[in-house]
Amino acid sequence: MIDTEMHATMGDPDRARRAADTIPLRRPGQAEEIAAAVAWLMSPDASYATGAVLRVSGGR
Repeated sequence: MIDTEMHATMGDPDRARRAADTIPLRRPGQAEEIAAAVAWLMSPDASYATGAVLRVSGGR
């Protein structure tokens, strides 16, 4: 679960809290955290990474 405007407008204010309770880090991810993973994958630092799955999931 990524904290976006979509979650704020879904009509159930407790839905995000209940969903966050199922994530080991106990909070939704931030768009910036996903962007940082994508930036790393696109950078020269990831030049030797092949065929890997990078899970950015809060431990889920």
